[in-house]
Amino acid sequence: MTIREIFLDRGFRRPFIICLLAAAVWIVCFALVWKTVSLGEKLRADIVSSGRVMDYAARFKALPRTGGPAAVAGDPLGVLSQLVDALGLRDRLRQLQSNASGALIQIDRLYGGELRDLIDAAEKRGLVVRTAEIRALPSEGGRVLSVTIMVEPSR
Repeated sequence: MTIREIFLDRGFRRPFIICLLAAAVWIVCFALVWKTVSLGEKLRADIVSSGRVMDYAARFKALPRTGGPAAVAGDPLGVLSQLVDALGLRDRLRQLQSNASGALIQIDRLYGGELRDLIDAAEKRGLVVRTAEIRALPSEGGRVLSVTIMVEPSR
């Protein structure tokens, strides 16, 4: 009996096709499980990274305000505008506006070190961060921040 005759035999063909279908189902299930596990790992890494951002925010908030900042030379809006230019953040600036109590600034695609430099420079010029909204966003080079900060002159 040749291989061709074996494949043409009805008693062999039906179980062989069933085995092939079962193998295909197993392969599809394995691929789905593998994809689910890899997505779960990515989600876990995102959650851990978000937790780190929140830890840094809590540490920053807990830092004592020492050495009283100098009085603001000019209005908060002007000071923030100078800081944005000095730190090279003008192209990422989304909003800069003044209100009755101070100024609001919104910057996108900001790295952690740049945010620290901005806040340090603002405090050296006599501004105090009243509120801040920090969002971590995925990027090609890692995570970047989108921040909205309300500052007011120190009293």
